[in-house]
Order: sequence, then structure tokens, then C-alpha cells
Amino acid sequence: MTALGRVFLSIFFACVVLGPSLASAQQAAPSPERPIVVKEIAVQGSRRVQEAVILGRVTTKVGGQFAPARLADDIRAVFALGFFDDVQLKVEDFEGGVKVTFLVVERPFVRDIQFVGNKKVDTATLQEKIDLKLGSVYNPVEVNRSAERVKDHYEEEGYFEVAVTPDAQQLPDGDVTVVFQVAEGRKITIEEIVIEGAQGVKPKQIKAIMATQERQFYVLRGTVQRQKLDDDVERIVALYNDHGYTQARVESADIQVDRTKARATVRVVVVEGPQFKVGGVDVTGNNILPAEEIRRRIKLKTDDVFSRSKLRESMRGIQDLYGVVGRASADVNPTATQDAATRRVHIAFEIAEGPEVFVERINISGNARSQEKILRREIPMHEGDLFTTKDLERARQKLNNLGYFEQVRATTAPGSAKDKIVVNIEVTEKPTGLFSIGGGYSSQDSFIGTVDLSQRNFLGRGWEVFLRLRAGGSTQQGTIGFTEPWLFDRPLSAGFDLFNNRRVFTEYTINSLGGDIRFGHPLGDYSRWNLIYRVTEDEISDVPSNASSNLLSEEGKRLTSLIGGSLSRDTRDSVFEPTRGSASSIGVDFAGVGFGDSKFVRAVASTAYFQPLWLDHILSGRVQGGYAFGWAEEPLPLFERFYLGGPNSIRSRKSRAISPTDQSGTRIGGNSQLLGNVEYLIPLPFGIRAALFYDVGNVYGPDIEGGDTYDPLNLRHAAGVGVRWASPFGPLRVDYGVNLDRRTGEKFGQFHFSVGSPF
Repeated sequence: MTALGRVFLSIFFACVVLGPSLASAQQAAPSPERPIVVKEIAVQGSRRVQEAVILGRVTTKVGGQFAPARLADDIRAVFALGFFDDVQLKVEDFEGGVKVTFLVVERPFVRDIQFVGNKKVDTATLQEKIDLKLGSVYNPVEVNRSAERVKDHYEEEGYFEVAVTPDAQQLPDGDVTVVFQVAEGRKITIEEIVIEGAQGVKPKQIKAIMATQERQFYVLRGTVQRQKLDDDVERIVALYNDHGYTQARVESADIQVDRTKARATVRVVVVEGPQFKVGGVDVTGNNILPAEEIRRRIKLKTDDVFSRSKLRESMRGIQDLYGVVGRASADVNPTATQDAATRRVHIAFEIAEGPEVFVERINISGNARSQEKILRREIPMHEGDLFTTKDLERARQKLNNLGYFEQVRATTAPGSAKDKIVVNIEVTEKPTGLFSIGGGYSSQDSFIGTVDLSQRNFLGRGWEVFLRLRAGGSTQQGTIGFTEPWLFDRPLSAGFDLFNNRRVFTEYTINSLGGDIRFGHPLGDYSRWNLIYRVTEDEISDVPSNASSNLLSEEGKRLTSLIGGSLSRDTRDSVFEPTRGSASSIGVDFAGVGFGDSKFVRAVASTAYFQPLWLDHILSGRVQGGYAFGWAEEPLPLFERFYLGGPNSIRSRKSRAISPTDQSGTRIGGNSQLLGNVEYLIPLPFGIRAALFYDVGNVYGPDIEGGDTYDPLNLRHAAGVGVRWASPFGPLRVDYGVNLDRRTGEKFGQFHFSVGSPF
């Protein structure tokens, strides 16, 4: 008999026992005004559950009238606590009334949970899949439900032969240990996926969008996972809807297991129905924007194959268009009416333009360390301004580019009126400070020791300060710098650097001691001007006595007083890992300001473009050119000339390896350069991307004996592969470039290890 049955039986016997007593009491009673009174209520059998908990569920009270119907409800209420296997009732005469006693039999508690036989799935994972917890009341129904969940998880991972048997082992104190005996069996792999009924859409197309695959990575066979297969059903229907089959459905998706071979066949049966095309596209309700402008945002045209995803994209495109002109409350309601006879879908976009929307409030949250004002000053809107989606996206982009936050969410909420909107900026801060002492390896500098102390958001005020020391066999660098991005609370950046560097090349050694002062200011949303004044004392030494006359003439100290200016425009979505947009700049340096030995002019122009393709693939490219010359009869200094090669230019050569040489073979640099790069990025799991690249360029001049004449057709070519990793320390790159026009004495290729984007 079940526990619930025992409860009802207890109530029945209570009524039987009390029946004669109640009858006698009624006969002996002089009047119906003398009811039976409950004189005492007791509980027997409870060990862990406090008596007060039980009586708290009982509506019958001492001194109250005895009512069998109420007692029946009380028994059910006590049993509903879930702590008892049995609840019975005992009623006896007591001091002129009755004494009511609840007899309970407590369920055992779960003292321990064990999994035995699991090898492929660890115990911690299985524990997360069940709701059974230590210290909970033992319930056989819940234990069996947990066993089913464990089995479901194994089947999701492809173990269709799994058997899970629960067992409750009673302990001396009455509690239990629940043991799940797991017989995992073999992992069932997919032999074949069979698509039946597919005609308008090829089975190959269906298999391509399914998460369930016959093979993974083209080598390992796929495994059957029920959740994946259920999701695939939705993907298949969505695929058909995007090919005009609006009535398509998946009749069945079955898994047929061959336990002898431990193989499975996935059989998917689809019913396509007719294919529909677009009959007509109407736009109604627009008064502010012309219909022609709205139609440019609509992805579907007459006679196109109907696609539900394109319909959704069109709706979002129209909403974004209205958001750009300050009508963020515009409501776009697309309807698609099917004409079965002509197999046409007539589309109508009904637009309720609504009023202009203004920013009522900007809420900022998540900035525990950063002062709120350094976020607000980056947001191109204020309370009371006309709200546009363009400004909202620009705010998110600018906050991301600060590099202070792991994540930036920019959302909106309705305001106090239809023409008001609330902007919510939620950030997740990340560490912006760095202190490290260690060593590393660079393909450019070999092994180096490093000391880095930097803070990109010092005191939460947006200040950037750093101290950087590098020491290796061929390089020693010491730099200290400071940048205030908003001087006097205006968008005027100002900073300085002090440096002392020593670099050993094959032909000579150069020591540079100096400093600079920097300023910058935005021009509009995406452009910026920058100015720099730099003073440097450069000394070239360790020049071999048999070096060329060109190199010997450079030996000694030289003082440079330089002022430089640049204009840039940057529309990239991220300065760290761009996926779309462009970055262009042109800069001119003029040396010989007021004093100094160096007198030259140098100009460099560059433009880069990033284009997203399918499935997060990125195609990017850069073109760069530079030209420099000396003035006042002074030559262009050796260390200010152009060189190519390295991780950010021609990646088949070492840094500065591409350069004109004099008669002795010494690399003397050039006064002009051309550089082009094309890169194709392919996303991989775990934040890794593969890269295919092609580099082309050369350095020409200088206008001295031995210098190459400028010839844009005389170029060096390289191609290669690389890996990009978005590590917690920044974007890391490993590239291997191959010389496509290898010359005598040159290596086949070159490895490069570096940080950041190549351009």
C-alpha cells in the first residue's frame, strides 16, 4: 500500500473508532450545545523534525471543537511536508474531551551520494546533473528521477548503452547512502546521416548546418547527442524557411543504433511543401523618411525566393534607419501573406514612426574602480539630447576601445513618456595594471629580460603611466611615460616620454637618449590630429674600421630636434581585434627645429581596411608608403631611414632585413618605401584564429652612391600562415612567412612572435 493510501486508511479507522463515542456523546448530551472539545494534541515518532514544524501545519487547536473533517485535512497537510513515510491519527478520551495524537514515521535522510562505475564522465559532472542533495529527505521517486537524468546525460554524450541503477543502502541510524551503479557501455558514433524527402534543398546543405555531424574535424566520427539533434530540427526548418519553403517541417528525426558495431544512423525525414517567392513589397505609414530610402534596407525584392531571416533583417534595418534620425520608438510590423495558388508571399511593412526620442537618463553601472566621469566623457550623448542608435553604438565602441573593460553593454529602456528613453551602460572591469619581472623570447631580439610596471587607468582617472625596461644581448631599453587623455577636462590628450635605448646591429651600435611631449585632439567622431615634439641625442658607435664610407660618415653623436604632426581617421569596431571598418593616417616629421644636427623631412601615409565575411571570417588589407629627404645639404640620418622586414611588415624576413646596401653590403636604409599586406582570418575554438597572409613591398634609395633607384615594380614578395590568440595579456601572434622570391644567401622563411594586430 502507498503512503498516501495509508493516510486515508488512518482517517477511515479514526472515524470508525470515534463513531460510537460520538453517537453515545450525542445521546447523553442534554442539548446539541455541548460539542466535543480537543483537550490535547501530541506528536509521536518524530526524531529530526521538530514538533513545532508538524503542529504548525495543523489547523485543529487545543480547546477547539473536535471535527473529523478538519483532522483529515490536518493529516494530509502533515504528510505534504514530505518528511514522512506514514502519518496516522490516534484519538482517545481525555479529561472530558479527546486527545489527538499524530503518529509519524520519518523518512530517512540522504547521508551520502556515490557514483560507481563512471569512467568517461567524472563524478562532479554527474552530481551537477541531479537534484538530489546531501542532507535531503530520501524520496525514491526523486532518486529514480536523478538516475534518469544521469542516463540522459550519458546519452547526450553518445553512450546509448548506458545503464544506471540506483540503490539505497541503509545506515545503522536509519539514514541512507544513495549509490548509482553506472554501466557506461560503448560510445555510439555516427555511421551515417540520412536525409529523406529533401529535393528543393540538397541533403548536403542540410547536413552542413546541422550540429550533428558524421565526422568531426574530417577525422573523428561524430557522436549522437539528443539535445544537438533536437536543435538540428529547428535549424533544418529555419533553413527551409530561408529557401522559400514556409510550410516545411521535419516529420521525424530518429536514431537507429547498431549495438553490434557501436554505430548509429541518424535518419531525418523532411516534408518540404511548395516553394514560395516574393510577390510584392509594400511600405505604409512612413511620413518622415521616403519610401525609396526605406526600400534600400529591405533585403527582399519581387520574384526573390522568400526568406524569413531576410524578413527579420529587413525589419531590423528599417528600425535602425529610424533610430539614426532620432525615432528610436518607431515600430515596424512586417506581415507576410501567402497566396497558395500563385505560391507568392506578399510582404507589407507597416510603420508607426512615433515621436522623436530624447535621452531622459544615462545610467552607468559596474565601474567599481573607474570614476564615472571617465565613462561619461566618452559617451557622445547627454541627458536631453536627441537619441540615435548611431550614438549608442558609438558609445559602446569608444568605451571598448579604452581597454579598461572586459565587456561593455549599451542598452535602452522606455522612459517616463513615449518620447523619452533611458540609456543603460553596464561595464565589466578588467585589470588594467601590470607588474612583471621575467624573461621572454622575441624573434626580433632573441632572449630578453623584462621589467614592466604600468597602469592604463591610474587611480581610476584614465591616466596611463608606465615604466618599461628591456635587456638582452642585442637591445637595452628604458622608457618612462605618462598620458592624460583629457587635459583640463577637455578631449585634449597630453603626455610625455623619457627614454634611453641601446640597440646592437651587425654593422653598428646606436644609443638614443631623449624625450618627447605629445598632444592630440579629436576631429569629429572618427578623426584626430596629433602633434609631437622630440629631442634625441643619438650616438652611432662600434663601426668596423673597414666599413663603407657611408657608414663611417655616420659615426659619432647627433642631436635631433623634431616636430611631427599627423591626421588620422579610424572607424574600426575595435583597436585591439578589428573586424570591420578602416584606419587611415598621414604624418609628417620635420627635424631641425631651432637647433640640432639633423635636418630632414619625412612623410608616411597608410590606410588599412577590415571586411567581415561569412561565419566570422575576416579579410583585411593595408597599403603604406613613405618618403624622406635631408635639407640644408644634410643627408637623411642612417637611423631615421626606412627599413622593412619583421612581424609588422614583410614577414618572411627579420626586422630591418630589407634595405638598400652600399658597395660593402652594409644595409644603409632607404629614403622611400612601399608596403602592402593582405590577411585572411579564420576563427577556431578557444579564441584562436588562423591567418593566411601575403606581404609585398620594398625600400628604395637613398640618393647616394649604392642606393637603389625608385621602382614600384621592384618588390619583395612573401606569403605565410599564422595563429592569433586573444589571450588575457592581449592579442598574441605567431607567424611564419615564406620568401616567394628567394635570393642567394636568403633563408627560406622566418618565424615571428609578437603582440597586437599586424596593422
